[in-house]
Amino acid sequence: MTKTKIAVITGATSGIGKVIAHELVMCGYSLIVLGRSEKKMAALKSDLSKKNVHASIKTISCDLSSLKSILEACEQVGAHSAQIDLLILNAGLWNFEFKETIDEIEETLQVNLLAPVVMFQRLIANMPKGEGAKVIFTSSALHQGTINFSDLEFRKKFSGFQAYRQSKLGILLLTRWLAKQEAFEGLSYYCVHPGMVNTELGRSAGWFSRSIFKLFGKSPSKGAQTHLYLIDRSAEELTSGEYYANRRVTRTTSYSYDMVVAEQLWHAINALTVDK
Repeated sequence: MTKTKIAVITGATSGIGKVIAHELVMCGYSLIVLGRSEKKMAALKSDLSKKNVHASIKTISCDLSSLKSILEACEQVGAHSAQIDLLILNAGLWNFEFKETIDEIEETLQVNLLAPVVMFQRLIANMPKGEGAKVIFTSSALHQGTINFSDLEFRKKFSGFQAYRQSKLGILLLTRWLAKQEAFEGLSYYCVHPGMVNTELGRSAGWFSRSIFKLFGKSPSKGAQTHLYLIDRSAEELTSGEYYANRRVTRTTSYSYDMVVAEQLWHAINALTVDK
């Protein structure tokens, strides 16, 4: 008998994450959904159960702007399932004004970069090495620029665009770095550019920016195609540590291949989360 695979996903109550969740359930995965809104998770679970009446769907409350909530959620994931075959860290936001979390960290940095790293660190012990387990991060083509190590949170002069761009560059750097680390071998790591998608990402933007997303953004269904491609293919058919766009490995900026910068960022992130 084939063992049921278990997937953990963030950002599944809307947009491309919701599309991915539906496809996973249809493919027979057991699903663990982490989200902030109990109401949205309940609605998602109801929809997914209609798609597959035999589906196993567990929802866990998790606020990515709270490290305490993240750690508690990871403990619940571990208690519910001893094994995770697929970890999809998809949730993200784009703030247009400076906002600090309960942990006194700039919110874009915490939700888009620190949270995925912390969740990965807490859940990797549940991922079987050498059995095709995958970690998939959502990045963006807006990963240009450099990491502002002198002011990671842009406290001196906040720019929502720069904060978002840096967070997605950080995801790309760390995806490559993780794939090269002996301590994390036995798993495969990928990051995805879904394209400009008409989702709730720019919900805090003004009417003009929201209109741009709506007018020029592709549908969540189309935006999810590269994620689904990575999920469907075996690790042997893919390249661990790479950035995928339009279902293929895509070249990025030279800076995003700098593993010295990536390691510095890894330590900077861990320094921000210690003692919180």
